Amino acid sequence: MEKNATTSKVSIINEHPYFLNLDEENRGLLNENMYCRSYKKGQVLFDTGDKRDRIFFLSKGLIRIERLDDTASYNFLEFISDKQPFPLLDMFESEKYYFSAVAITDIEVCYVSSTIFEKIVQMDLDHLRVFNTDLNRLVKKQMRRIQYCVTSKAKQRVKNTLSILMEDLGERVDDKIIIPHPILINDISKYSGTTRETVGHTIRELIKHKKITYKYKELVFIDIDYFTLGK
Repeated sequence: MEKNATTSKVSIINEHPYFLNLDEENRGLLNENMYCRSYKKGQVLFDTGDKRDRIFFLSKGLIRIERLDDTASYNFLEFISDKQPFPLLDMFESEKYYFSAVAITDIEVCYVSSTIFEKIVQMDLDHLRVFNTDLNRLVKKQMRRIQYCVTSKAKQRVKNTLSILMEDLGERVDDKIIIPHPILINDISKYSGTTRETVGHTIRELIKHKKITYKYKELVFIDIDYFTLGK
C-alpha cells in the first residue's frame, strides 16, 4: 500500500540535474505531475512486463531490481540506493518494464510519468548529457561486475560481490565502512552466482580474520583495503 511521503518533490525539482534548466512552464508541469509516496518493506513498485509508465526517484531506503528467466534458474540482481532516476533502461523505446523493483526496506520515492520525464530529457542538450552520464555510469557498473564476478572461484566471487556492495552502498564512519541497509545472505548468493552455504562459509571466514562484521544483516567493513577492487 502506498502512502504520502515526507519527502518534498520541490527539493528534487529544484536540485536534481535533470531539472535545473527548466523554464517556468515545464517546472509547473513537473510540479503538478510528480508525486511522492512511501512503501513498506517487501512491496513491489513494478513487475517485469508491467506498463512502463513511471520514472522513480528514490529518496530513502533501498530497492532491489531483479529479472528472472522463465525457469527461475538465471537471474539478474542489482541495488538502488541513491537519488538517480530509475529505470533508465529502455527509455524512449519500450512500453514495458524489463525487470521488477522491490522495496528491501521501508522506502520513500517520488515519481513522474515516463512521458513527461522523456519530454524533459529531450528538450535540452544539458539534460541529454546528464542522461548519457547516467547511462555510462550504469554500463560501467555492469562492466565492473562482469570483470570481477565472472570467475570460477565461488569464494572469490563472494568477496568481490562484497567489494562492489561496499563501493556502491557503503558509508564511511571513522575508519570503517558501513552499509546502512540490511543485506541478506540470499541476495549476496544471487548477486555472486553461488549458494547460500558458500556465502555463509565465506562470511564466517572473513569475520574470523577480522575483515568484516555481520550482525543483524548489517555489513561493516573493517579492512577496507582488502575489499578495494583492483588491489
